[in-house]
Amino acid sequence: RLFEFAWKGQLRLLYPTVQGYQSVLADVATYTGMLTLASMVVSRLVFQYAGWGVAASVSPAVMGVAGVIFFATTLVAGMPMLSTEAAATMAGVGATAGVVTQVFARASKYSLFDPAKEMVYIEMDADEKKQGKAAVDLVGSQIGKSGASWITQAFLLGCGSIAAAMPFTGIIFAAVIITWLKATFSLHRQMQETERIRLQQQQAAAA
Repeated sequence: RLFEFAWKGQLRLLYPTVQGYQSVLADVATYTGMLTLASMVVSRLVFQYAGWGVAASVSPAVMGVAGVIFFATTLVAGMPMLSTEAAATMAGVGATAGVVTQVFARASKYSLFDPAKEMVYIEMDADEKKQGKAAVDLVGSQIGKSGASWITQAFLLGCGSIAAAMPFTGIIFAAVIITWLKATFSLHRQMQETERIRLQQQQAAAA
């Protein structure tokens, strides 16, 4: 949501008319639907051949790369020493990277992120599963949404505009992506260790 706020703010600058702005959002919705259908087909192969770790890491990795391109080009486009043509080109590249981030984030939620999240609960007992779902779906989700809103309001009050707050928004975005990736890698290692112990116990019982 924090990224979406920054991206839509940039879109309003690039497409000041209502028709132009709504046209871009309509294209994003179309691309999201197309990618969601395709990724639902491909995701099974990703889980089967690449494993949980790759499937769970794809979303933050792609969002991180595209998001960094968006923030970098948007900030460069605002530099006064650039010519009008160069600034327009950089802003266009940033907007495209923003579209990629938004489309992939929405499409991968249902094809990769949600299935990967549900797979974590498989090895848990009933109590652990209940506590885990409560922590992720209730507490984590609400904190994320509320936190993004509070951060956005603070940046607007402190900086005065979306454009002025862009560097700080980019830093928060990068920190969230890095934390997301680190948590994914850590959880993957824990799952591998749990699976290793389970196999050892099965082998010991069979012997």
